Amino acid sequence: MKLVAIYGPPGVGKLTIARELARITGFKLFHNHLTVDFVGSIFEHGSEPYRRLIAEYRTQMLEEAAKAGIHGVIFTFIYRNTKDNNDVIFDAIRRLGRLGVRPVFVQLRCSEAVLLKRLSSRTRSGTSKITSASVLRREYRGRDLFDTVPGVDTFTIDNTSVTPKRAAEMIAQHYGLKAKAARHP
Repeated sequence: MKLVAIYGPPGVGKLTIARELARITGFKLFHNHLTVDFVGSIFEHGSEPYRRLIAEYRTQMLEEAAKAGIHGVIFTFIYRNTKDNNDVIFDAIRRLGRLGVRPVFVQLRCSEAVLLKRLSSRTRSGTSKITSASVLRREYRGRDLFDTVPGVDTFTIDNTSVTPKRAAEMIAQHYGLKAKAARHP
């Protein structure tokens, strides 16, 4: 299974670009908020069970996709450079590696002005996504919004003025991703 892990801060365009990449490649899309909303329906954001369950469910879903022979998956996540977060990422890389999966990483960046404007986009309203600059600043207090995952090769795209379609094309080209040929009866 091919796994494309797209990360960046809230509002940078992960889901929008991931949808375009899924359209281009035919890969399945497993985005951040599927688990955030699922686990958050019972457990408080940031609590120990919340963090533990999100990490485990995400890794288990990706393991099962690999075992099932899914051609490709695009996974989106928010990255924070903390020991706990890095431990989760490297545990997932190790577990998936046992199944022959070697994820490729894409970091999305944009200017702060564009990021703050995107937070208030109507596509984010009515969701559990961060929609205000004050919440973003509180969540990232003392942290770099654009830290990179240490120890992994990362393809970085500044999408300040790049369309989602073009960013997806850049990812597909950089990693040589092609749609799996459709089977005909």
